[in-house]
Amino acid sequence: MIILASIIYFSFKTKVGNINKKEIIDKDISFKPCSSTIYQYYSTNVGYKTERYGIRKVISEPIHQLKFPNFSGNINVRFVINCKNEIGYFKIKAIDQDYKKVEISDDLQKKIVAIIQQLKDWNGKDEDSYYQIQIKLKNGKVEDIF
Repeated sequence: MIILASIIYFSFKTKVGNINKKEIIDKDISFKPCSSTIYQYYSTNVGYKTERYGIRKVISEPIHQLKFPNFSGNINVRFVINCKNEIGYFKIKAIDQDYKKVEISDDLQKKIVAIIQQLKDWNGKDEDSYYQIQIKLKNGKVEDIF
């Protein structure tokens, strides 16, 4: 019984829905979800008020100015939108065209997060939800943001 309780306790202490707290890039901010339930982005209407057009309008230019590693693939930026329309708990994963993991420097990850944090028109609708933005690269150059 003690072992089971320890496993459950450890699980709740290190996980936030599908994002492991150890992997959060923006640990130094005071962001908190409003509840212990964080919905998947595809099961709720939470998102950006002007959708992908508005996201691209705000972040496209600064994202294009970043120096990315020379690979072709996707960078997935996953985060939480809380019920107060704040964003945080960022996690970034990159893969090449063969679905192999690509390492992205901590410095570049922090720059990506800082750019995405410029997005202010979220509609959290009184619930917490995951959200993700994909950056598609071809030979280290941004090809699309979706």
